[in-house]
Amino acid sequence: MNYLQKQFDALLKYWPNEDQALRDVRLKSFDQFKTLGFPTKKWEEWQFTDFSAIEKTDYRLSWASDLPQIPDQIPGQIEDCHTVFIINGHYQPPLSDIPDGVTVVTGLDHFRSNPELYAINGSKNPFLALNTSMMNSGVHVLIKPNTLIEKPIQLIYFTTEFSDPLMNHPRFVFHIGKNAQANIIEHYLGVSTLSYFVNSVTQVILDENARLFHVRIQEEAATGSHTASTHYEVKSNAQLNVTSITSGTQLFRHDIQLNLQGKGAEAILNGLSLTDNSQHQDQHVVVNHENDACQSHQLFKYILADKSSGVFNGKVVVHKHTKQTDANQSNKNLLLSSTALMNANPQLEIYSEDVKCAHGSTTGQIDPEELFYLRSRGIDLKKASELIIGGFAKDILDSIKNENVKSYLNNKITNWLESVLNDG
Repeated sequence: MNYLQKQFDALLKYWPNEDQALRDVRLKSFDQFKTLGFPTKKWEEWQFTDFSAIEKTDYRLSWASDLPQIPDQIPGQIEDCHTVFIINGHYQPPLSDIPDGVTVVTGLDHFRSNPELYAINGSKNPFLALNTSMMNSGVHVLIKPNTLIEKPIQLIYFTTEFSDPLMNHPRFVFHIGKNAQANIIEHYLGVSTLSYFVNSVTQVILDENARLFHVRIQEEAATGSHTASTHYEVKSNAQLNVTSITSGTQLFRHDIQLNLQGKGAEAILNGLSLTDNSQHQDQHVVVNHENDACQSHQLFKYILADKSSGVFNGKVVVHKHTKQTDANQSNKNLLLSSTALMNANPQLEIYSEDVKCAHGSTTGQIDPEELFYLRSRGIDLKKASELIIGGFAKDILDSIKNENVKSYLNNKITNWLESVLNDG
């Protein structure tokens, strides 16, 4: 905790002329973080994840001096996408490609016009409070009403080349205007042998009849820790389609809250977690059905190898006086090792009668009958395992329509799978 106090004091000193309203938000949020503290295993919603490494490591904030030499080629760049590039927390407009109909705003300008988005409203998530107090990077992406953005917008948040343990607290807002449609890729990458910490908050707003395909890719370095909070607000007749792929970092915790606020709002949430060695990935999802005729469909899968571990805690809440709710939630987990560990807890809270809801979770190893069938057809053990595991993983990508994005993720999954099977 001491290092955070020092870094918070340094941040206030570094920006002495910061808008007072923003400074007040920072101070209030840091006080709340100090009151909450880091989660412990006594906290029910956090009991399976150990955050002591983040608490004990003496991280410092990224400053202007931490801007490294810009690479000749932007890492992780997907073909035929618009790009928003941020390196070590520093936005790079010359290397970014902003299409017509899109506005990208940074820092204070956005806070002044949207202060309500920075209120933490009594949240008990300490990492949200910490981000709000120390937010030092990020952008607001506004898709103007009635705009169709044909090519995906890939936001790359890259961490590399720093001299001592580094942390960043990026704040992103994606606002999709009325009747607009876009595909946004939120991509976290890291290359480092040193420890670092990324604590991100993303707020996504879909106005009436908007449509968003949101792909979140987390492939930080193994030396990294990544905590995240993502909040979705979906208005009347808007459609949200989310695919989350995570494979990096030693420690990953992602809190997702989806509020279906308008009548006829729809959302698909798909997620795939790939873990090996001693990695730990923890995802908590809360879906609130707040209006009539809303639909939500969740499918989260984990593939766990070696001594890795995972947590999935999903809750669907159907609020009072809502009608014609359709919600289903599925969690499926594949253990590639007897030492891998999975904790799953799907939940439903229903306060209305006119609903169609289902949930379930399964955890197991490769089906020996499937393996025997492929082996009996002359396929060797490694290839048979690869086909079964690959099929389990790749159907998460079915809802991604852009072929370049799908190809990038397919390659990542294939490379991870080959690495795990070769090590085994």
